[in-house]
Amino acid sequence: MKNLKKEFDRLRKQNVQFIAVSNSEWYSLFKDEIRNSIAIEGIFANRNELLDVLERNKKTDSQKTAAILGYFEAASFAYEYANNLFKEKEFKLRLSDIKQIHTLLMRYEKQIGTFEGSLGDFRIKDVQVVESRFSSLKAHFINETMRLFVKWINHKLSDPAVDAVELATSSHILFETIHPFRDGNGRVGRILLSFLLIGCGYVNIAIKGTAKEHRNKYYDALEIGDDQSELLLRTIEKGKKVTIKDIDRHLENSNIDLLNKIIKERLTDALERLKSKDVIAFNKDVLLPLRDVARFYNYSPDYLRNLINKGKLRAQRKGKLWYVRIRDIEKYLAGLSG
Repeated sequence: MKNLKKEFDRLRKQNVQFIAVSNSEWYSLFKDEIRNSIAIEGIFANRNELLDVLERNKKTDSQKTAAILGYFEAASFAYEYANNLFKEKEFKLRLSDIKQIHTLLMRYEKQIGTFEGSLGDFRIKDVQVVESRFSSLKAHFINETMRLFVKWINHKLSDPAVDAVELATSSHILFETIHPFRDGNGRVGRILLSFLLIGCGYVNIAIKGTAKEHRNKYYDALEIGDDQSELLLRTIEKGKKVTIKDIDRHLENSNIDLLNKIIKERLTDALERLKSKDVIAFNKDVLLPLRDVARFYNYSPDYLRNLINKGKLRAQRKGKLWYVRIRDIEKYLAGLSG
């Protein structure tokens, strides 16, 4: 994995916007991640439906639209934030980060009524995960356990010799076994997995999920690896005091090989894709969130929003956010210079 990390470091040095929607090849990877991750949850969107929602300002089935927009906004927030923290050598995880991912992920489903829980809040009732062989943590213990989960991750991150991929793998299995939210745990967990990878200098990954065989392989990897996580949760439910060392002891005995292999394969695939084209090139037809356009061109978001309202800058609205094409902002700037 050291060689893989070196390759990602090299790519980062070539392009300051390594992880950004404006990087056309990374954006292609990101779209694949969205399509595959929601497919794992049984929401199937083909490439055209994905593009309709993200780039053509069209809508498809309301549940698909809500899932696509939610994932796009939640992951965009998480990955940009993790990337900035990595560049400043300040990367760590906060409990509020996990809750914010859930809030952004589920808010459109909340609007259309397919999600009835509280955005960003841990569940207050026990649940049985459908078609799974594990028992999630009882609701009474979730808040305290999630605080310990975050503390454990940050403790691991403080070790310069930590294997970031193994940490991402183990933490993903533990998170999914805890199952802290009423709904959205799978997608939040996969975004969190990529958040950790980016924060440690790698890149987000697209775990395959559009084909049944790939979904089953991913589910099997979680099932194989969750025995020790379950033992840990049952210990917590007995009221015993659990420490960071206890988490380490349990997870060191977990069989994470299959999931770790999947993650490494997807990282390798991402690397090859990013190396295959000029990652410095910008896709001028891609839609960028207004905040990104403002940062790239040194304008305030309020100023650009005012231009949109006056009809001077073309933009598209998706949910609560405005999006602008690089081509359109450059056309506006060319008009000013002319």
